[in-house]
Amino acid sequence: MIPAPSLSMTHTAPSRAARRDADRRRKREAREAMRAAGIPDARLLDAAIVDALRDLVLSYGVPNEKTMVAFRDVLRLALDGLQGREQQGIPLNRAQMHLALANRLAPRQD
Repeated sequence: MIPAPSLSMTHTAPSRAARRDADRRRKREAREAMRAAGIPDARLLDAAIVDALRDLVLSYGVPNEKTMVAFRDVLRLALDGLQGREQQGIPLNRAQMHLALANRLAPRQD
């Protein structure tokens, strides 16, 4: 028979609050690292995509069932909308904008 470990030897799991605080800290650090690298966050990307879609739909006049929006036009307008933008004083990196926008619209399926 295997003896049970003593109570002093058992490891107690971190509390729910401690795990939540650690998760928040980890996510905050990840967001700060992305911001420092000039990578736009999801809210900024989503706003640029929605603005591009709106502008394209409005530019076509009265929408009907035959109205189609070209994907490349959405990308072009979204990127144009992100040009010159900053996140908390840090300018966005153009290459990172392209990558982040592509990942936001079509994430890789690994």
